[in-house]
Amino acid sequence: MRERTSVPSEREPGAPVVGRAAQAAATRRQIVETAQRLFAGRGYQATSLQAIADEMGLTKAAVYYHFRTKAQILQASLDPTVEEMTVLLDELAGMPSRQERLDAYAVGWVDFLVRNRELGTMLLHDPEIRAASVYAENDTRRRRVLRVLFGGSPTPAERMAYVMCLWMLEGLGELSDLSDGDLRATLLLTARGLLAVPDASGAQGAPGASGGDGAR
Repeated sequence: MRERTSVPSEREPGAPVVGRAAQAAATRRQIVETAQRLFAGRGYQATSLQAIADEMGLTKAAVYYHFRTKAQILQASLDPTVEEMTVLLDELAGMPSRQERLDAYAVGWVDFLVRNRELGTMLLHDPEIRAASVYAENDTRRRRVLRVLFGGSPTPAERMAYVMCLWMLEGLGELSDLSDGDLRATLLLTARGLLAVPDASGAQGAPGASGGDGAR
């Protein structure tokens, strides 16, 4: 256990407002990063606000000043991943070629998975994290992804290809022994096969992708 300190200097009346805000934001980031590490190592249920405070060398009150519940910390850790996928989807919607959209989605999704590989470990063990994550997407987002990738009337095979790509997130825990580079190569080969995106040699992946361009 690290030496405990009291942090929320944003309460100090003499500190400049900008400095207090920057320090508060930095402390929030540190709390979220610490919580993510503990969620992955111990599990969500086994990680308390006190455990997060102890790991950081803070008082529980200092953590509580920024986050009233563990669920708020979890949501703060997942919000950037949802935003990242929203940005990717906006970029795909502006691409006129179906082939270009599918390949860009495969690359973007795999890069997201590699950057967030700890999330896969957490998903494997914690239903609470599974329910809150980008993995548990709502119907509106799902319909938009399918429309952007495959057009207005995706086939059953296309819908299943998308679902299987999404499930790759949960499977990350099975590949925890791979380096980032090897993980990316493995996932990209898998995603391109599922989406029937030709590889560099021009060989076609899994069959079944049909449908027109112009999905927005």
